[in-house]
Amino acid sequence: MATLIIGSSGLVGRNLAPHLLHEGESIVCMDLNMELTPDLPGATMVQGDVSNFTDVSETIQRFEPDRVINLAYLVGRNACLQDLNRTLRVNILGMDNVFRASVAADVSRVIWASTLGVYSSIDYEPGLVVTEEYPRPYSPYSSFDGSYYNALKHFNEYQALLYASRESLDVCAIRPSFIFGPGRTTGVPWACSFIEDAINGKTTHVPMHPDSTFGLIYVDDVVDLFTKITLAKTLSSNVYNTGGHLLSISEIAAEVNSVLNGNLISDPAKNPLFQFDISNGRAHKEFGFTLSPFSESLIKHANILRSQ
Repeated sequence: MATLIIGSSGLVGRNLAPHLLHEGESIVCMDLNMELTPDLPGATMVQGDVSNFTDVSETIQRFEPDRVINLAYLVGRNACLQDLNRTLRVNILGMDNVFRASVAADVSRVIWASTLGVYSSIDYEPGLVVTEEYPRPYSPYSSFDGSYYNALKHFNEYQALLYASRESLDVCAIRPSFIFGPGRTTGVPWACSFIEDAINGKTTHVPMHPDSTFGLIYVDDVVDLFTKITLAKTLSSNVYNTGGHLLSISEIAAEVNSVLNGNLISDPAKNPLFQFDISNGRAHKEFGFTLSPFSESLIKHANILRSQ
């Protein structure tokens, strides 16, 4: 089968493409920034802008993929708020372009990255475990700038449901927790640098109370679920959570400091903030999906950085 990955230069895309190639897929990578897309033997590289319908449509028509994976997105608070018009064109119009062009070309399935942020307006309760069926209220009034990214993902989910119901398009969203891995540069600053800091002998200052909780998932685990959903003959649902390692900041610090001899320190002056647990039971039941142990992911990440 042929798979088109749109947004192949991002953290997930540049790890997913070689993984699907290894599984025997014919891969086409489309991205606006081809310099950041790995040059993979056996993969076809196409420069294109997801916010340009002609680019998306012509690429799909030309290569006739069975599956389309959309990962082209402006991620993180700063990237989303820097240019609101560009953000809407990429994150909303781009998603619509993918759905619309896929319908026109009779693509079998579209897979795309949503976020655990669609649950962000749920009131926290100790012990709460959130599944895909959990209601997803949304309110921008408590933090309208910080929740803009989440608001767009909410809208994308409405887009997906409309195309799935009106056009009979097989659409599947994957909702990851915060992804860490070599080369991540967007999102929560400390969570993008804490392993690199450790192996370089630098201190990572986390502006969070040590009792605060944070959900992390290694990029290889996210790639594994994308691969399973891409290659599945049928799907029982149109959305799957990845789940993640829900750890307190003090627990993350203990692992990093012990496993990598790092120095990750928190800020007890801050007020504790708590995330709820995100269940990946649906993906585990259907695909046998499980998370790699957190300590193993830290070591793997560090070893990759050391080898570069």
